[in-house]
Amino acid sequence: MTLKYYGYSTAQWLSTRLPSAAAFRWAQRAADVQWRRSTRDRAIVQRNLSILTGSPMSHEAPMIREVFRNFARYLVEFFTIHQVPSPQVDVEGYEHLTEIQRQRRGAILLTAHLGNWEVAAILLHRLGFPVTAVALPHEDVRMNRLFDAQRQRCGIQVIPLGHHAAARSLQCLRAGECLGILGDRAFADNNVTVSWLGRRALLPRGPATLSLRSRAPIIPTFLIREGPWKFRLCFEAPIDPTSHAEGDQAIRQLTEAYAVALERRLRRHPEQWLMFQPLGER
Repeated sequence: MTLKYYGYSTAQWLSTRLPSAAAFRWAQRAADVQWRRSTRDRAIVQRNLSILTGSPMSHEAPMIREVFRNFARYLVEFFTIHQVPSPQVDVEGYEHLTEIQRQRRGAILLTAHLGNWEVAAILLHRLGFPVTAVALPHEDVRMNRLFDAQRQRCGIQVIPLGHHAAARSLQCLRAGECLGILGDRAFADNNVTVSWLGRRALLPRGPATLSLRSRAPIIPTFLIREGPWKFRLCFEAPIDPTSHAEGDQAIRQLTEAYAVALERRLRRHPEQWLMFQPLGER
């Protein structure tokens, strides 16, 4: 864990001190080194992309290396977004979010490890929306400090995933705020089995549970990279909890609904799916 922390802190130090173009070039070279050296990460990405694309993928496939490169770009963007006041951003479906806000309702902004979810929250904050992010704590507390300090510097409040996360999340939603949650990775035992990526898979039940308890809709939200400091921020139609059943059946229906949105977006941009953990399977 110590090496990982120093790797991220070095990435932050270099990203904030190099000119932007140089930082991206350095990040790509570092990503290529990691792609060659980390056989474990490469094997996980290979399997995940094979599942996503529906066909076996060679470990030498260019798309796998591009995932590593996009992860490096994600870090540069996240660590330096406070130095870039006006990245180029095209917005799709903005009316889905503004209509919910007009009704003075909170919204669950459900996203994936796709593109740059951290920068998405920061851009929303710049647009005037109060955003709180639910984040899985790192095992190394120094990593938490590193990432949370940057989030808070950019106006994003953080709720660590844990015992008090549900209560704090409900408080945000009932106050009419936006709550950012990642929905493409299973956590511990708090999951539900749904059909996803052509198989039975485990996805977190937390987003659906929060939606039902707060009556806040789930808005699938994604920030896709289209070039250096060029993004497309996409909001999909809200998934409203009032149109579903109750109890476990409602949780499953809501999870299946957002699983469709996640799968559709991931299939469009597989090279930007930065998933370095094995997918939960049932």
